[in-house]
Amino acid sequence: MLKLIKATIAALAVLTVVVAPYAQALVQTPQHIQQSPRLQAALRASAVPAVRPQILRVIPHDTTAFTQGLIIIDTLLYESTGIVGQSSLRRVSPTTGRVLHRIPVPDVFAEGITVLGSELVQLTWKDEFALRYEFPSLRPKSVMHTYQGQGWGLTNDGTNFIMSNGSDTLYWRNADFQIIRKLPVTYASERLIYLNELQYVRGRVYANVWYENFIAEISIDDGRVIRTIDCSELVAIERPSSANNVLNGIAYCERNNEWYLTGKNWRNMFIVRIPQ
Repeated sequence: MLKLIKATIAALAVLTVVVAPYAQALVQTPQHIQQSPRLQAALRASAVPAVRPQILRVIPHDTTAFTQGLIIIDTLLYESTGIVGQSSLRRVSPTTGRVLHRIPVPDVFAEGITVLGSELVQLTWKDEFALRYEFPSLRPKSVMHTYQGQGWGLTNDGTNFIMSNGSDTLYWRNADFQIIRKLPVTYASERLIYLNELQYVRGRVYANVWYENFIAEISIDDGRVIRTIDCSELVAIERPSSANNVLNGIAYCERNNEWYLTGKNWRNMFIVRIPQ
């Protein structure tokens, strides 16, 4: 009897080891992060024009970087990575992908970043404050911006910040981080939720959408998705190791008319050109 009990305990231990990762994956599976049925139907019908980026080059990307924000200023990439205990702000070489400088942000889940004027601002997910750094020195400032709710993506139009919080709405914030405008985003007249990492370029906001393999090109006049950037080829090349390692990270280099695209814990960063 004792042998049978020990054997049963051993079997259960093995089962736990085997099943636990799959149970966790089941909880986090993309099926639980869904757009509305009507929007899903519109996406399947390609109700909005779509283009595919032309891959120019591929550089390595740090697979420990859970990418939450990405920008390029002059000749350097700046990347914000998330996960409490692993969050960071980084300078990255745009030619080799090498991390040149890393600032740990250990106590928060870091999110999107942008540079406006002489300041870099880094959102946090649920802590309701944004870290501020002198730019380009990246010396931390003692006073933070505060906001209500979650922080996801961040960009700017040269005057004001533009922020997402995982909903269907973009928020314009002034220099004091007060909301001055709200813009609901729609795809074929349906609400597009889970707006994530953002990049503003020439009167358009480009947004990653959580668990989607496209980037939405959004009109800042009325919030309509004018077209999508189909990044499924990039995802197929990357072959993410986890369902959670989604497409996320958009940086535009105006000097070369090139875009840097990557994802959470991806091993590749793609330099692409997006058709006009």
